Order: sequence, then C-alpha cells, then structure tokens
Amino acid sequence: MAYRPEYRIYLDETLNHLVYERLEELTLAPDLPFYLADIERALRQMQPGFTLLCDLRRTLGPNLKVLPLFQASREMLLHAGVGMVVEVHSPQPSMRRLTQMLRRKTALPTSQFTTLEEAEAFLQDFRLSVAR
Repeated sequence: MAYRPEYRIYLDETLNHLVYERLEELTLAPDLPFYLADIERALRQMQPGFTLLCDLRRTLGPNLKVLPLFQASREMLLHAGVGMVVEVHSPQPSMRRLTQMLRRKTALPTSQFTTLEEAEAFLQDFRLSVAR
C-alpha cells in the first residue's frame, strides 16, 4: 500500500484491517510529505469498523516536528469509522506517553501493548466479539 523510508502501511481488505509500521527513520524526518495522502488512500479501501495495528516498536523517540500530521491522521481515522486501534510500543516510555496525549485529543478506541503477539491476539478477540 505505502512503502516509505519512515513507515509502511499494509492492508487486508478481507479482514478490514490496516497495519501501520513506523520505522526508526521517522525520528529524524523533517517532514512527511506523503503521510496524510497515504493514510487517506488506505482509508478509502476500508469499511467502517476497521481495525488498525500500529507497530511503533522501532521508533527511536518522538518527532515533535510531525506531531500535527499524527493528530490530523487520528482525526481521519475517527471520521473513517475506525473500530479499534492497537498500538505496540517498545518498553521506552516516551513514545507511549506521546500517543496517550494524542489519544486524549482524539477519542479513538485504542489499546496499547508491548508485544506484537499480545496486540494481534487482542485484535482477534475484538473481531470475534464484533462479529457476534
């Protein structure tokens, strides 16, 4: 879907699911010229109630220069009807605090984990509970 040096976006239309993988290069990026367009293109292929797995483990730290883009993307997710956002963080607390602050600004249904396995298991359970 989107393969940039700073991030990757994958989608699974069958599961109505997006995966966003943030890469270390994002920490040093002065801007992300394609970020919002990439998010918008991915969201056009999703149905309301979709799930999003954000793999943030490889980020070295917060990049405050692009914080307005992250806030805008969260607004886009909300308007697209996201069902659940699951974030996977490294044990480093600074990234988790930053996303918690963003979550307070945009009331997205979000859960945070420190392992990919726990996040995927949570999403599987979430999908099953919604399907009932």
